[in-house]
Amino acid sequence: MASRLVVAATRNELACHPHFPGGAPRVAVPWALWRTPHAYFLECGPGPALAGAALAWALSQGGFASVLGIGIAGAFPESGLSVGEAVWLAWDSFADLGAENGGEWLDFPDLGLSGLPLENRFRLELPEGASGVGGTTASAVTGTAETAHQRRSRIRADVETMEGAAWALVCQRFGIPLSQARGISNLVGPRNRESWKIPEALCALGRLVSDRLMS
Repeated sequence: MASRLVVAATRNELACHPHFPGGAPRVAVPWALWRTPHAYFLECGPGPALAGAALAWALSQGGFASVLGIGIAGAFPESGLSVGEAVWLAWDSFADLGAENGGEWLDFPDLGLSGLPLENRFRLELPEGASGVGGTTASAVTGTAETAHQRRSRIRADVETMEGAAWALVCQRFGIPLSQARGISNLVGPRNRESWKIPEALCALGRLVSDRLMS
């Protein structure tokens, strides 16, 4: 089995990787999994529940030494990142896994429940010489300026996605390193799909991943 697993929420995001096999048939169910001489490719679906379940299933098959997560992301306006660029992530976190407590937010490490990680910040592997930004993973993506301000103030993340922290938690439990690359398709805040630049984000992501493979 190839030692590298590449995972993304959608097939369009997987297609940014230069080794993705395109129209080749998938080799397993219940999730779409493709095999090439270079890597396996997993389409997990959007959201942390699907992302975590799919990756745990794939890693349980054994034989993987590392995971690369790729996809698009929104950037918080205060991050200084621009739509149409691509970045590596140095860490990821859960944005909305916890509890409200009298106007105060409790992250899941503060809930006192067994079986949960001790911290809500998961370190990610970076390519040699690369710098990374902070990420946060939401079950429901931000759609207002108020929510964007609250999440940015509390977590200090630069980008928001729907899968990264779930991938990181699963990889932590399996003892397998995770790298994560994201193309910036929009700014986090009021929902305005007309302003999204998904093709540009995917192109930037493809270039970033290709540059890593060539280095």
